[in-house]
Amino acid sequence: MSDNILSTVSYLAHKKFRLFEENGTILELYFLAPAAVRYTESGVDEDSPFRSVCGYRAYSLRKSIYFLDLVVSYGCTKSVSVIMDTAEGIATIITAVLPTAEKMSIPLLDRAKYDLPLTVVNMEIRHARINAPFSSTTKRHMETSDLIGQRILFSYSPSGSYEHIYLNQQLYCWHCVEGNEKGLSDTDRCYYLKIADYLYCFIWIEKIIPTLGVVVEDLDIMHSYGKLYGYDNYETGKVSNFAINAYATFLNRTGYPENNLIFENEGL
Repeated sequence: MSDNILSTVSYLAHKKFRLFEENGTILELYFLAPAAVRYTESGVDEDSPFRSVCGYRAYSLRKSIYFLDLVVSYGCTKSVSVIMDTAEGIATIITAVLPTAEKMSIPLLDRAKYDLPLTVVNMEIRHARINAPFSSTTKRHMETSDLIGQRILFSYSPSGSYEHIYLNQQLYCWHCVEGNEKGLSDTDRCYYLKIADYLYCFIWIEKIIPTLGVVVEDLDIMHSYGKLYGYDNYETGKVSNFAINAYATFLNRTGYPENNLIFENEGL
């Protein structure tokens, strides 16, 4: 799934960004080198901020729009993906923590029975302003319904492709068309954010194997860039956070008739 990886950019090195979140948290990203960043998170009521130096990947999606991805460790690990629009002065921060073995062991049937989320990945989407306090007039990357109804094929390599069927505001289907999961399919929780014209952030959380996916889909050039974050095997412990990039092919778009239109046309 990594054959079509976009080259990362290194010109963020030695730059510093402070992201003022809507909830009062301040996230500072100081890019020490082309592959190392100092991550500092200051909570609203915390005297001692959390700091971590870690590796990162940075992609330039369009002029002044960047996708950053890293994993920080504080006993367990946390995935941090940031979409920064330096021209608009705004950022979206997607964080996720993988479940413990105890939470993973709860059967799906019990989750449904007790009205628990079917996925056990703890994911948050937060909005921030770059280098200035967040205010009521600060723009944000908004949720969108633009993708709903679309069916798009993503080709990760000559031997690996998946189609996405965007069902509604909360769910989508994935189907492996070619690759080692050929024929497999599932429906999972998802989120859509509009970054710019024809540029979307698509986030999904898998329920069978706890996994977070974060990709930016550029439907102007029909390419996607992003990552998959999860455990390295079927047990808790070592995590995997690898880049995925794909060429996209539009297949079709499904539209539904208005209420009762079918019955009216049939004279029922």
